[in-house]
Amino acid sequence: MFEPGKPKIKTRTVTILKKVAPPPSRTIASSGGGAARPRAPAPPAGRFQLTSSAAAAQRPRPAARESPAVSNMRKRKVTPSTPPQWASSDESSDDEGARLRVGTSGKRLKSNSIEPASVNRQLEPDMARRIRIRRDSDTRQGGQAAHKAGGQDAHKAGGQDAQKAGGQADGQADGQADGQADGRDAHKAADKRCGSLTHGAAMTQGVYAKNYEPAWSGSGSAKTPTFELQYPSPQSPESFEAKKARDNTEYDPLGDMQYTIEEIITHYLPADLTHELSDDTNGTVRKLKRAAKTGTFADYQLELIRFNKLVRAKLADGTIAARMDAMHAIPLSLVKHMTQQTYARIVSPLSHKLRRVKGKETTYGELMPVFIHRIFAQTALKSNHVFVDLGSGVGNVVLQAALQTGAESWGIEIMDLAASLGVRQAAELRARARLWNINMGAMHLLHGDFLDCARIDAVLARADVVLVNNKVFGEQLNNALLQKFLDLKIGCRVVSLDSFGCGDAKGLRNEQSIAALFDEQRFDSGTDCVSWARESVEYFIATKAR
Repeated sequence: MFEPGKPKIKTRTVTILKKVAPPPSRTIASSGGGAARPRAPAPPAGRFQLTSSAAAAQRPRPAARESPAVSNMRKRKVTPSTPPQWASSDESSDDEGARLRVGTSGKRLKSNSIEPASVNRQLEPDMARRIRIRRDSDTRQGGQAAHKAGGQDAHKAGGQDAQKAGGQADGQADGQADGQADGRDAHKAADKRCGSLTHGAAMTQGVYAKNYEPAWSGSGSAKTPTFELQYPSPQSPESFEAKKARDNTEYDPLGDMQYTIEEIITHYLPADLTHELSDDTNGTVRKLKRAAKTGTFADYQLELIRFNKLVRAKLADGTIAARMDAMHAIPLSLVKHMTQQTYARIVSPLSHKLRRVKGKETTYGELMPVFIHRIFAQTALKSNHVFVDLGSGVGNVVLQAALQTGAESWGIEIMDLAASLGVRQAAELRARARLWNINMGAMHLLHGDFLDCARIDAVLARADVVLVNNKVFGEQLNNALLQKFLDLKIGCRVVSLDSFGCGDAKGLRNEQSIAALFDEQRFDSGTDCVSWARESVEYFIATKAR
């Protein structure tokens, strides 16, 4: 037994100095991540939501980063039950202030204080990981041939007929849809195996339709026209409706498409094309934003058709495959966008219900992707490792681990709604990963009590990294966790938001073996890293040393 007053874990505090980059530098808004448990109940912030402040509005901003297009910052949701929005910039202004507005208030979003400036921020390369999905060559070639032949014929016929009627762009859109049908059939079985994809069009239809209006007036059709966006894979395109939200708290389909195109340009195409397509005057996204603001549906549609044609050509000639095969780490911006697409479609419509909890130990909160990225880097999580999130909420951290690192990732959540949303998110992200041509690690999301789950016990015995947000856990629950951690293998790292070795501060714990088995370090997260607080929070990494 330990004597009273002595700490139970060898603890040392590590102070991380904040790097202050000389202007010009890029600021990145922190955006949503995994599930956590905050100190007190609070409405869950949606992913990629930020709280602006009057003080932040007065601070001078560093110059914007050079990017494929104007920076897309995520706007805060006013109504928790609505999907998040991809914010795009004012075409009429290139200043950073215009890019960082929230609604019409003019307030600027606060940046993460220790976010690096690199647009290609990523984890250390994992040379053992194969990121691109290897598909059956016959299926792939058949799908590409169907897309090419059918698409060209349908484009030509549909375009000519529509031009005679005065609607060239509409005809091309219809022709494109017909030509892509065969390609879709070729990949229907693969889509089925990976879960059902929720298209962007589904987010503006049905119960959501009342929140939207046509993006362009006088389109010449009583039915809302749709767009199709080709991703860097042989999968069928994703469909979006040509609509805009009636207020800026809703999901933005055009913004979603534009940000997706930015990520494709930046990470999937060779440098010469990236430079050309990201031009601030005549680049693809700049033209799309101009058409969305001051142009017509035909302008937007034609530019999108050109981009889809380019992506298919680079898929057919192997350019995208070669680019991906040279990648051994997925850029954080792409990870954030893919998980945000998933969250917007699955969790956001029901996020207001997550705050209905029975007690503080089931309080819901989320860790942001930037914070999780930092944890993965500090624990050196790789594709051959096992990751476990105890109290995984809607599964955000588990999804990010499987996507970003390729690790075998497990989560368990006791709350019914959060657990069910986690399973749905996993299915959605699997489908999206196929769209993006990315091979993920295995994901396992369980519904139950992590103190009484044989499957989790078995996984913990071989885990490399374990995450638990024990910020509001009581003494009894923390002691029960310590019992489980005694069986962790040497070298396993436990990441927590409250120390397991704080001695008298939390009452003396009676697990005398803990102090001899673990070494613990304390860190500061930096601002905007958790959903329940703007300020930096402390966290701890305890390593099973003996």
